Amino acid sequence: MRTYRRYALGATLLVVTLVVAACSKSGGSASSSPSEPKATLASTFVFGAPPDCATNKFCQIGLKDTYGIVFKEVKSLDFGGPATVAALKSGAVQVGELFSTAVYDPDFKVLVDDKHLEAADNITPVVRTDVATDDVKSLLNAVSAKLTTDGMLALNKMVDVDKQDPAAVAMTFLQQNGLLGSPTTTGTGKTLTVGVSGNFAESKIVAEMYGQVLENAGYTVNRQLDLESRKVSDAALFSGKIDIKPEYLASEAIALDSSASVSGDPTNNETILQGLLQPKSVTVLDFSPAIDTNVFVVTNETASKYSLTNVSDLAKPAT
Repeated sequence: MRTYRRYALGATLLVVTLVVAACSKSGGSASSSPSEPKATLASTFVFGAPPDCATNKFCQIGLKDTYGIVFKEVKSLDFGGPATVAALKSGAVQVGELFSTAVYDPDFKVLVDDKHLEAADNITPVVRTDVATDDVKSLLNAVSAKLTTDGMLALNKMVDVDKQDPAAVAMTFLQQNGLLGSPTTTGTGKTLTVGVSGNFAESKIVAEMYGQVLENAGYTVNRQLDLESRKVSDAALFSGKIDIKPEYLASEAIALDSSASVSGDPTNNETILQGLLQPKSVTVLDFSPAIDTNVFVVTNETASKYSLTNVSDLAKPAT
């Protein structure tokens, strides 16, 4: 699930300090006693997890219920951030949880979620129904059609790691994908405000894409790209302070209804989200192929040593 990152990349020394401190504490061992048999590979590994993992049905609960995986120890680190990355690289944890569009390190291997624990969190535009004209829908849906998971990973890296400007990254993407043709005047005289789901690079990049294709069609576009959380951006959308923002099918549905029956089927999640947003006068447009969800990651060395490809491989007998 797409939970917001609250960190700055590059603070390496601070991160390493935090990791050492975190890993020196007791972290919720899965074993009830030191002498308990280590039946699976997972039971010999330490898992670097987000702070809400113990109560998250897509994390510790789901790993046990769906895969039969219980780790030797669970270290509470951060939400797919530098503490988790540093712990993986140092060997303080053998498995970590990152975001699918932010696994930048070539030494990391994403394990395939072969039993589909994680819900489909495809990126999608959500738009106030009052401004969701056929023209606006067409422009934003065209952007969605071009977004892929691998593509978003590359774009995010440009901003998060290479420190490029999100607006410039968005512009290049739109030009390369033929989404900025000759300017038109279909939106002349109309003003729209584009916001973000939360204050992180990916949301800013996609919001810029929305803003730029609308401006190319003649709309006057205001931007609010510093909305810090979904709670803030939802309130802004429902009140009309913003008209459009990029969202994530499953995460937004869960934010609106914690009991929403989201799954690995994006069409199911789209239907649920539409049902939740329609009474709030918000329309869900076409979801993109791009999925930004939690993924379970190991180093290439660990993957090679234990023949790990799928998450289910962690349930293999320990040797």
